[in-house]
Amino acid sequence: MSVIRNPRTNRLGPIPSVARNPLVIGAPRSGFSLLINVINSLLRLEPKRWASDYRKRVLSRLVDVTSFYMTRKYRQTFARFGIDRDLVFNGEFHLIVGGPKWLDTSDPNRACFRKYFGVRGMGDFLLVTSHPRQILEYHAVLHSHTSPALWLREPYYGACPKFTSVRNPIGIINSACFSLNAMASEYIQKFMPSESEDFIRLRHGLYKLTDLEFVRGMVRFLKTYLDEFLPVRHRYFSMNWEDLIQRPLDTIQKIAAELEISCDAKAAEAIWKPMDHVNLPQFHKHNYRRGKGIVGDWKNSLVNEHMELFRQYGFDEYVKELGYPPIPILDPGEYSPFQKLAARYIQRGEIFRNTGDPVLFGFAFNKSNIDARHFNFKSFPKREWTHVERSTFSNDNVVSAVSDVAEEGCKKLNTLYNTVLKTVPNGSATEYPLLKFLRQECLALMAEIEDAEGIWLCDQAFNSFENA
Repeated sequence: MSVIRNPRTNRLGPIPSVARNPLVIGAPRSGFSLLINVINSLLRLEPKRWASDYRKRVLSRLVDVTSFYMTRKYRQTFARFGIDRDLVFNGEFHLIVGGPKWLDTSDPNRACFRKYFGVRGMGDFLLVTSHPRQILEYHAVLHSHTSPALWLREPYYGACPKFTSVRNPIGIINSACFSLNAMASEYIQKFMPSESEDFIRLRHGLYKLTDLEFVRGMVRFLKTYLDEFLPVRHRYFSMNWEDLIQRPLDTIQKIAAELEISCDAKAAEAIWKPMDHVNLPQFHKHNYRRGKGIVGDWKNSLVNEHMELFRQYGFDEYVKELGYPPIPILDPGEYSPFQKLAARYIQRGEIFRNTGDPVLFGFAFNKSNIDARHFNFKSFPKREWTHVERSTFSNDNVVSAVSDVAEEGCKKLNTLYNTVLKTVPNGSATEYPLLKFLRQECLALMAEIEDAEGIWLCDQAFNSFENA
């Protein structure tokens, strides 16, 4: 029987039919991506201990191939309408497992993934796809922004070392107000490469902070997360964003100790240096705000009207529970020039609307990490495997066509994923016929899109598998 080392006891035992990857749960802008990158770097210090089993490796190859297929299908759909040149579809969403992800609360055996599509001049929409939850293990570190209690209730994740990223909630909201999402990043890269990123963030941030209903939507979204997280937070190992920024080596070594990985100060420094205040995602080039990542920087942006919103939604208790200082009453006489400008708009009951390119503004508008009930987004009925949500797209025929492609594709792909899960139930090596079958099925998919690169990818994925 194949064996692995238990991540908690470091003892050898049979390969489990459950996940053993480290799991990270955290709110957006809480140090979530940094924590994932730290853990990934630590796992590379002991690669044999954390190596994937055979089933995960087969599924990962299959995810690579099917991601290529679905990306081409989506692009071909937009091309049928003659709008592919204006398509905004960031590379972070090309992988089946790319984009925000979570367990389906109605069926935790499913994992859901959110994709963002936009077309210049036509708006955008969010598409949710669902697949067997085992494909989440494509990533060495499982991760999600949602449902911290649900992950704990699921026995499948019982063996996973569990981590969470924590940040002062006031800092989270401030960071979100100046953030640019992956779709906005793609638009800037494609259509506005010479524009000042700092100026874009400044204008968009001023809009968000002077629109108190927008801020209220973000506060409500974060409140929903914290209401579920706080009662279970002690069941996760917490990494405070502020600690990582101010004491990175010590913080990294504490995370390593939780993983039972040996990591001295020199190794911790080697891990931190390449991720210290830089942009981490490969395709989302605007995830990090240059010159920021400063503890307490919200004191230069937020004003008393924002502090009052926090109090209205009970954040006094949240910051106390998380160990942060009370929500302050700010001195307007000490406001920065930005705060003074924001305060003048708010006190006049006005919203700053000089945000520049309206297409970019539409793409950058926060549609996911916000309580969207008071915003006029279109939504479409849920289907078996997919759901189009929060659409501003002007042509519903395009949205429906993409939805059809996604639904049909998910059905085909999930059949293949489930074949692997049934054929290789416990992570052990399997027979050659499975790989031959997967190659044939994937070649049939590539025949649909008529792409020679896809055929090459199938050969690379399955013919050379045993040598990987």
